[in-house]
Parts: sequence; structure tokens; C-alpha cells
Amino acid sequence: MSSTPRDAWEQVANDPDPIDDLGYEYRPLSVVSVEEGGEKYIFLPREEEHLTDSEFMIADGRSVRDLDDCR
Repeated sequence: MSSTPRDAWEQVANDPDPIDDLGYEYRPLSVVSVEEGGEKYIFLPREEEHLTDSEFMIADGRSVRDLDDCR
């Protein structure tokens, strides 16, 4: 029987290592302010080969959740 995504999430440590436990790869980002004097920014990959549609996610503040709240 294969595990569900919920089962896999429950097995992750409370403070997982981003690389070893979650498989993330660090990439340098450029931060661009999009509002003068405001708090809105765009985070873009510095390497041009990573500027593809599959590398982006657009979200507003209501879509961003603290992972501690999801446990």
C-alpha cells in the first residue's frame, strides 16, 4: 500500500532540512521592489535559464500560509 501525501507530511520532522528532507535546491534570487515606498516585491531567479513559466508562482497575501499553521 502506498502512502498518501498526508502520511508523507506527517513523517517529516518538525524542523526539516530543506535540502536533505524536502529536496529543495537553493538558487540565488534577485529582489525587485514593485511599489515605491511599499512592501510589494517580485523575487526573480538570477540565472536567465530559470526564467521560464514553470519556475513561477503568483500568489497574494491570502494565499501564503505559515507552515506551522498547517501541521
